[in-house]
Amino acid sequence: MRVNHERRLLNKAAEAGDCRISVRQRADASWPGDHSRLTALESTGRLQRIHLHDGPEGSVAVWQITAAGLSQLQALTSGAA
Repeated sequence: MRVNHERRLLNKAAEAGDCRISVRQRADASWPGDHSRLTALESTGRLQRIHLHDGPEGSVAVWQITAAGLSQLQALTSGAA
């Protein structure tokens, strides 16, 4: 079964109380796979990066879903069975 990462990530952001989604940098300074997926959604205008916090335990990147992202999520979920 293939995972629709776009739908999964947009849905996660939409369901959050503040409509945001974040990822934390790993201890080895690498980012989890969702970081590149979120960056790709940002490039299409479906998410907007609103914060990059550098802390003692690594960086945290935060995105917020946009109106275009909500529209795309609706299209993705209405087409799902």
